[in-house]
Amino acid sequence: MDTSIAYDVVLLPDTDRAVAYRKRAADSGCSLMGVTVAAFGAWVRDLWELYGDGRAFVSRLEREALLRAACEQAGGDGAGALGLDRVAAACVAAGVGLPGFDAAVRDAWEGEPAGAGVLSAVTSAELPVLQLIGGYLDRLSHLGLVEPGQALALLPELLPQRPLRVLSEDAAPLTPGQEAFFSACPWMDVKVRAASGGQGPVRAPEGVRVRFAFPSGQYAWPALLADIVRDTLGAGADSGAPAVSAGASASTGAPAAAAVSAAGDDGVPGGEEVSGGADGCRDGRQVGTQAAAVVVAAKDPAALFGRVAPALVRQGHAVALRGQRRFADTAFGRAICSLRRFLDAGQASAVSHIEGYGDIAATDVERWDRADLADWALSPFSGMTRKAAFKLDADLRADRTARRSDLCARLRGDNSMYAAMERLALHLDDQAAGELEAAVRRMTNRSEAWRAEQLAALRALQRAACAAKLAGLGADVAFDQVQRLKVNVSRMVAPRGCDGAALSAPDVLVTDQSTAASLGSGSCRVLVAADLTSAAYPAADPEDASRVLLEHLGVERADSALARMRRAFFALEHAATNQLILERCLNDASADPTYPCVVLEEFVDCYRDDPTATEDIDNPYSLPEHLQSGMLLRGEDALCANDALSDAPAPLAACIEPPLTGAVSPEVRSLVVLPRVLQGGQVLDEPCLSPSQIESYLECPYKWFAQRRLRLDDLDEEFGPLEMGDFAHNALHSFYKHLSEDLGEAKVTPQLLPQARELMADVLARHKALQPHLRQSENRLIPTSQVEHRELAELERKLMDYLDFEAELLPTFAPKYLEYDVACGGAVDYAGHKLLGTADRIDVDGEGRCAIIDYKGSISGSYAVGVREEGRLGKVQALIYAQVVRRTLGLEPVGALYVCYGRRKMISGAYDGRVIENAHLPNMRHKDCMCADRPFSDVLDETEEAVAAALERMLAGDIRPRPETPEACKWCPVSSCSERRG
Repeated sequence: MDTSIAYDVVLLPDTDRAVAYRKRAADSGCSLMGVTVAAFGAWVRDLWELYGDGRAFVSRLEREALLRAACEQAGGDGAGALGLDRVAAACVAAGVGLPGFDAAVRDAWEGEPAGAGVLSAVTSAELPVLQLIGGYLDRLSHLGLVEPGQALALLPELLPQRPLRVLSEDAAPLTPGQEAFFSACPWMDVKVRAASGGQGPVRAPEGVRVRFAFPSGQYAWPALLADIVRDTLGAGADSGAPAVSAGASASTGAPAAAAVSAAGDDGVPGGEEVSGGADGCRDGRQVGTQAAAVVVAAKDPAALFGRVAPALVRQGHAVALRGQRRFADTAFGRAICSLRRFLDAGQASAVSHIEGYGDIAATDVERWDRADLADWALSPFSGMTRKAAFKLDADLRADRTARRSDLCARLRGDNSMYAAMERLALHLDDQAAGELEAAVRRMTNRSEAWRAEQLAALRALQRAACAAKLAGLGADVAFDQVQRLKVNVSRMVAPRGCDGAALSAPDVLVTDQSTAASLGSGSCRVLVAADLTSAAYPAADPEDASRVLLEHLGVERADSALARMRRAFFALEHAATNQLILERCLNDASADPTYPCVVLEEFVDCYRDDPTATEDIDNPYSLPEHLQSGMLLRGEDALCANDALSDAPAPLAACIEPPLTGAVSPEVRSLVVLPRVLQGGQVLDEPCLSPSQIESYLECPYKWFAQRRLRLDDLDEEFGPLEMGDFAHNALHSFYKHLSEDLGEAKVTPQLLPQARELMADVLARHKALQPHLRQSENRLIPTSQVEHRELAELERKLMDYLDFEAELLPTFAPKYLEYDVACGGAVDYAGHKLLGTADRIDVDGEGRCAIIDYKGSISGSYAVGVREEGRLGKVQALIYAQVVRRTLGLEPVGALYVCYGRRKMISGAYDGRVIENAHLPNMRHKDCMCADRPFSDVLDETEEAVAAALERMLAGDIRPRPETPEACKWCPVSSCSERRG
């Protein structure tokens, strides 16, 4: 390392490396008195503050917001939608300050056409971007701000011209702006020491063992990593004490004061499993300046830390994280973004009148998602208990008429946390941000590291808000920007009894590749480079519109993705003193094979005699045979072990007999059918069923058990077949009731159609208006989106068109019983058991014969009695009603018909062909439905016998899955059934 005598300024690629440089100097006794050690950007900023013209550097957020505003001002929302502001932002960051780029921007801003002068290589499509940049730079000067590139171009004229020795250490290729700056400062003696590895990987250093880790998938990687740590450090004592979580500083040095980790923080539950003995917490740790005994360089270190840290702490090891998390993935970010989507300030909130629904506004109900409010309510930033949050969610899901404005008023009135969150989400209110900051600091039940993460997320939103306000933009732009930001989530978790603040370094450090590469040579015993797939680390540079425009203006790319990957990999190779472990999951989340990234292939080639050959690496590991020695493998054969991150046998917590499947156990068979409460409050203890229940059991016993007995219903108030069916049934019932009462007619005839249509229109209007006043349990039909309004209108058209079909149906019969309670409030006998239910309609002729009518929205082949020739019983609901009516009303059933009012009007079921003419049953497959060779009563008796046998099986607890048809499985809630068909 050079001493303070050699250089006045030492420039490093980033702040982390600058800090590490100072540390190494201090450890080696080298004085840096009078030497500036900094990242290039920080050094230029300091120079500008000392010698610049007083303008402040513009931040990236401010640049993006100002360009967004300029884009909207120049071309409206359409220009913004094209992403010109983002193209311009990339060009500004790379080109401003370079003479050719600045000249092109100036000419474009002054109105020069594309293809002329310095714009000769610029296309007409690119010209608006340069004009946008010109307007942005003009506004920037009025705001007293300056681009770093502009400052870099101005500084040579402003700096004192005294000799200055500058070392650019571990440097990436200089950018065009940096080269121009140093060229314009001849009094600076600049030496550039390029970072090693730019030409590609080399063999690992002497004495470092190279091993390869191949988990079958991401599910196996944390367990395999835990194995690696155990092999390296050994397992500490497991005392059962809870973990300690300590917030760490930006460098992995002395962490902040430890605090007991709260449940749910970082995936490390406190108070039970995450434990370790104090005696084991120092095992395997080297004394010295190493960053950690084991360093893991991962693509997503925060996610990996959350999965692996609990097991490692149980083993007695201190685990640190140095990483970042997307703003939207923090607890605060999720909460504020969910609330923002719920409030959706950008949408119209005016209430419009909808016929039949009063002031329920489709635009208000349609455009917000109840799940967003539930996500906020269940967050730590709602101020609500979990019980209250779940109740709020249940109330919302059960009520489709809930109004956002009413909910907001309710929450605003009794929840100060909501009021602050709402003001921040809608108006970026500074006072609300202060209130939330104070609330986070009061959350002492959470770990210090968790609170630091949420405060960092809050400050990120405040920075985005300030940028948006500077540009004169609203909250929507601030939230769009902040969701692309990442916040620091560095922390340490140590076993209880191990003072995290006193540790010079953790046992395990989980970080990203860039940070691990900056730690320096010999910074750990074992370096684990994870996620080395081509998907995680692509070698290609993006070729987007900004890159093309920059090349047209002569601004070349100084660096490449491949070169950066090579330098990082070289640094990782030299970070370990003992082992270098290279990990690649063999399969991705879709179970497709992965492919090694370029640098991993290049590294393997270093150990091959002929890198152009393919035979020696034609295997799942892409490794020659001599490199396969010592491979670390873990598959999916032990899912419990993978989840527990340990192969040790789990202690036996309980011994539970496997559940009885396909049958109800004897001790609870009496509860297969619950007691019924009849009208008047009478409780019927003996089994009592409805025809629809019986039909469901015959369709599939297991489906009946899940749907009817367990009632696996959704919590949400729906807008589906059940609600539409109830609406149609009620409308048809009301129609025939008013046809008789208002028009004095019992049946629709061709001559009566005009009056019938007027009556139906009136009935539909009144039933639509009634829906919001019904209870949720009455299956009300409430449309809350434009699509649902169209579906309701389609249902109305179907019912109106049904009248033409009805005029041709059974002309010698007339509806006499509507929504008829066959048990008259009690229960009747059928198939040896009690039965209750309501028949949709019973049509009677002048000779005491009747036809049972059951309305359906759609009909399949299973409704025809002819399916019995295939050994199936088919649909029986109408036949059951026909048998009961035969006994209770003394009528002679001659038809049990399912009439479809849907898009295709048709009829199915069974009828006596000796009584009813085929012409009186239009759109029917008569050969499948007609009973002409035997009395219709025989069909009813045969059905009852089959039902009796089925009910005996039901009451005996037989619920084996036996779907009668693939259609039976279509709406079954048991998706994992072994007998599922279709």
